[in-house]
Amino acid sequence: MSDLHFRAQVPVFDANVRIGDRRDEVSAVRNRAELLAEMDRHGVSRALIYHAQGEFLSPLDGNEYLQHWLDGGERLEAQWMVMPTAESIAQVKAAHQAGVVRAVRLYDTRHAGLPFRPWAYDELLSWLSECRLPLWIALPDMDLHELLTTLQQYPDLVTVHVGAHYSHHLWVRPLLNGLPNAYLELSRYEPIGGIEALIAEFGAGRLLYGSWFNRYAMGPILFYLHRLGLSEPDLKLICAKNLERLLGVSSVIS
Repeated sequence: MSDLHFRAQVPVFDANVRIGDRRDEVSAVRNRAELLAEMDRHGVSRALIYHAQGEFLSPLDGNEYLQHWLDGGERLEAQWMVMPTAESIAQVKAAHQAGVVRAVRLYDTRHAGLPFRPWAYDELLSWLSECRLPLWIALPDMDLHELLTTLQQYPDLVTVHVGAHYSHHLWVRPLLNGLPNAYLELSRYEPIGGIEALIAEFGAGRLLYGSWFNRYAMGPILFYLHRLGLSEPDLKLICAKNLERLLGVSSVIS
């Protein structure tokens, strides 16, 4: 069984971790200590985390619950959930003024009937652009035409697109070509040869390792990246350095 053991060979900063219980699903890790133990098992030094309640119930509540999981930024960095309402934007703005916001994640309002259009999102997207705060967007929740045409009106906005499945394969190149400040998170990007092709076309600097734990397991995509024959500099960029640069944080714990 020792032959099946895997641990990352470069510093790793997971760009996409969900913590906390959903209303219909108990989390695989119950507290911060259990999350850190899971990270240690895979050799993950740090993680960018958001709370499940912010994704499935209320961004306001999720951001409050998130605070109980943080450890002063030593290994766990907060990702704030936001939706285009006055109360939600005000919460994140206040936290940003307090110096505790480095990344924001978009709440899915599409299922409530709000399209991703500038007339609905301009206040939020303009503020994020001005503050140079990167915005994480879950591709499974989005309409590609709305996504691309709206974000092209905010060329300074940095976005990270998460959860690209092989069924989104035809989305990815138009997205990265059309949005020079866009990055792709790789938790479900599994087309054979797909990551190598993206590196050849766009460079490793626009790709991020993320597991989307606990929606998925933490290890598989990390193992996959280590078996692609990537150069060590490219692997280091994807596994940690690109995310550090986007968040403006120092190097991960070695």
